[in-house]
Amino acid sequence: MFENDNAPLVKCARPAKAAANRATAPGWSRRSLLAFAAAAAAGNAWSQSSWPERPIALVLGFAPGGPNDLVARLLAKRLSEQLKQAVVVENKPGANGNIAAGLVSHAAPDGYTFLYNSSSLALNAALYTKTAIDPRDLVPVNGTAALPLVCVVAESFPAKNFKEWAAQLKANPGKFNFGSPGNGNLAHVAAEMVLKANGLDAVHAPYKGSSEALQGLIGGSTQFQFDSVNSPLSLIKGGRLKPLFVTSSARSPLYPDVMTLRESGAQSIDAAAWQGVMAPPKTPAAIVQRMAKEIANAMASEPVKAALDAQGAYATASTPEQYTAFVTDQVMRFRKTVNELGLKLD
Repeated sequence: MFENDNAPLVKCARPAKAAANRATAPGWSRRSLLAFAAAAAAGNAWSQSSWPERPIALVLGFAPGGPNDLVARLLAKRLSEQLKQAVVVENKPGANGNIAAGLVSHAAPDGYTFLYNSSSLALNAALYTKTAIDPRDLVPVNGTAALPLVCVVAESFPAKNFKEWAAQLKANPGKFNFGSPGNGNLAHVAAEMVLKANGLDAVHAPYKGSSEALQGLIGGSTQFQFDSVNSPLSLIKGGRLKPLFVTSSARSPLYPDVMTLRESGAQSIDAAAWQGVMAPPKTPAAIVQRMAKEIANAMASEPVKAALDAQGAYATASTPEQYTAFVTDQVMRFRKTVNELGLKLD
């Protein structure tokens, strides 16, 4: 079921133009077409104005300092320069991003509130049966970036690679705890997949964001953690944590000496945490298209590209149509993965 790269967890490639053909996937297509039609009608009224005329909020469902926050603030700074208006990141952590998504889904569709979403938005649709915000109830604007995952442990942990780590877990089944940025976060699900695929057992300890989870790891409350490659970078450089392996198919440029799961001889996955921007329902199409172009320009700018490289991330900006197709595909993949793992959160 989890052999090599056939595992059904997200394989986050840059959204291709061909992916737009999948936008007619059952479920999203009818809602999306109606939403875009309504947005286009509203856009006629907007076209005579000069958006943006005041600051714009990027609402993020995780705490400051985490991998999503780092890229969101990078984007906000560049957008502020391009739009000649302040773009401000507002952190609203909790419920694996559901709180922030809920706030934006009920925000005024005036182009001044957007959701800075992570892959958790698609995962929540598969994990929560009652409380998740359906991605189809938001308007996809554009993707921004994606980051592979890394497994890290405290410097004192008696393992330097996957094989030694797996040996420790096999000798102590169910006795080790692993932290994550939250229940149902991609880091949580990826850890569950690696554990199950390799016959290992550990106890999940969810936190409210990567930074909080990493502090739990440093403090000894947990023994390992899967996270985006950029999140623990400063702690690794400072000698407090060490990376054991990455979940991507290729080594991370941040950790060139750290092997992939495949290189380690393990049952592997190819997973990356992706990010993007969504708008409230009925946001005028003209605003969505303008914001999408501004995001694409920002992510393609040399300062942003250099900053992404320094974080081990890569840009994924495309168009609203392509981002819609990409998210639709991810929701379907996550539902399959969640069912195979038997994970449900409500």
